[in-house]
Amino acid sequence: MKNLGYKIPEDVVIEILSRLPVKTLLRFKCACTTWFTIIGSHCFIQKHLNMALEDSNKARLFIVHRSNKYEKFLTSFVNDDELTLQTNLSFDTKRLGRISCVMGPCHGLFCIYYERHNKLLLWNPATRETKDIPKSSIPLPSNENTAQYVGFGFDSNTRDYKVVKILIQFHRDRYSDYHVEVYTLSTNSWRKIEATISDFDLCSYMFPTYWNETYYWWGQTEEDYEDIIVCFDMCIEQFYRILLPTEVLPMVHGRRYANHCFTEYNGSLGVIFCFMGVTTSLCELWTMNGHGAKVSWTKQYYIGLFETRTMRPLMILKSKIILFTNKNHDIIPYDHVTQTMRAPLPDDAIIKIKSYEWIENLWITSGGSYTESLVRIGDGK
Repeated sequence: MKNLGYKIPEDVVIEILSRLPVKTLLRFKCACTTWFTIIGSHCFIQKHLNMALEDSNKARLFIVHRSNKYEKFLTSFVNDDELTLQTNLSFDTKRLGRISCVMGPCHGLFCIYYERHNKLLLWNPATRETKDIPKSSIPLPSNENTAQYVGFGFDSNTRDYKVVKILIQFHRDRYSDYHVEVYTLSTNSWRKIEATISDFDLCSYMFPTYWNETYYWWGQTEEDYEDIIVCFDMCIEQFYRILLPTEVLPMVHGRRYANHCFTEYNGSLGVIFCFMGVTTSLCELWTMNGHGAKVSWTKQYYIGLFETRTMRPLMILKSKIILFTNKNHDIIPYDHVTQTMRAPLPDDAIIKIKSYEWIENLWITSGGSYTESLVRIGDGK
């Protein structure tokens, strides 16, 4: 083909490239020096991320599993509309042992926590880049009768990624000491913060979540064991308590909160409250209005009463279909309009790890919405 001598303006090239998937862009970095420089620049990475976050069609469902047998952390990326498998990624954990918690995604990044070794690392599945987070050199209180919790997110004020670590030391008189540290990716270091935090414990068996620069855990007050939500604002580095809607507290006599979960619903952070009885489970969807301490609740709808106590909600899809999982690790779509369960996703649509006990499954299988990115974790940009 004859070269007409026409050069495409760089801004047009950037506009075209910014619409391409990460896998394609990584290949295109090898095409020429100009493209290598463009695709690797901070401005382009940010532009590509912003466009991906604004395009809801680029978000994919992810479901996280862990296999004790194969010592791998597995992530299934699934097409939301058709519920068909798109990609499976595995992360070998042999060198560090069993994963305790998978946090994220935040801008396409996950943070993986190994409690046994007190080890944290960052992972970008799209670029396959990982980064070991250094251990803190800050002296800790005695590690007797302690529990440790972590959260991961983004601070838009400093444009930095952060990990918050909470160490709670319990005493016999039911009084607890709290030690809080924050890691920032740009400095690759930890620092202790004097956060206002007291009189609650966090629940390790229920899934936390990240939403709009805030990390959320399930917790209980120390005084009367009331269920609450505890959140940490990544920008101002403060903790808040969120009380649950009073309408759901006395809903069903003899039931207790057990399998509730966070989920996205119509652009807001929602909660599927799932009350467990002896043989049944009852579920409702509520959404949060506001942020931090100023949160109110809106009930969206009653989901249903299920004749089983082993169903646990995972999330609500864009199509308003609700995904549940059970003790057999099946992923089961539920249509709340017709109040009917659909057939479980076929084995070729999702990885199912059947070697777990049910109580482990409460902590291991989780899901959410994932958008791939070029965000680098080696230098925080």
